[in-house]
Amino acid sequence: MTIWEYLQSPHPWFDTANYHPWQIVLFTTGAVLWIIAYGIILRAAFRSKQLIIPIAAVVCNFGNEVSGALFFVPDMGKALVIAYWMWMLLDMVIIYNLFRYGKQQWTSSYLRDNFSWLVGISFVCSIALSSFFMIRYDLPMGVLDAYIVNVVMSVTFIGLLLSKGRTEHDGLLGWTKFLGTGIISVMFATKYPDNAFLTSLYVTVAFFDVLYLILVARMNNAVTNA
Repeated sequence: MTIWEYLQSPHPWFDTANYHPWQIVLFTTGAVLWIIAYGIILRAAFRSKQLIIPIAAVVCNFGNEVSGALFFVPDMGKALVIAYWMWMLLDMVIIYNLFRYGKQQWTSSYLRDNFSWLVGISFVCSIALSSFFMIRYDLPMGVLDAYIVNVVMSVTFIGLLLSKGRTEHDGLLGWTKFLGTGIISVMFATKYPDNAFLTSLYVTVAFFDVLYLILVARMNNAVTNA
């Protein structure tokens, strides 16, 4: 269902016909933690003039957010439809800062010189891939595409940490991402307990999120003990 089809009929703020109230609470809690993560990313961009989220994570996540806001709206009620739009708008602010500071993440002179058009094409491809996948193959709420994107994000966060070094924001960002995704994983595990592919995605994301937190802790300890 697209957003235009959704708006043609009434919907409850929270749809308890599709989800138990406690599942909605879990999802909303995880979503709030992700909003905090977005805030940390934006604070670092505006205060420290740096992009602390990997370029690939921004690109893939925006494709998922656009698809979830326009072409595959959530079935948890109007509150979540609004939330998906808010995430998409927050992503646009992150993208603004990506074009300002994202070039710092690339060491290749070719990539730096062609940064804008390479990233622009990547966004077009990301939106197309997420939209067609979600429309044809995904579960309600676009959960499969969201977790595939989350695998990319979790892996690339580690790559950025190891290549560019630690920042003062990494610890809090890592915890909000880990807890936000983890709580949502628990919620969807109760909704789709027999979906082995989805379960493997939860485990994969959790593994790399925990590894990221371990690496950040070790880097912080090394600085403290130096």
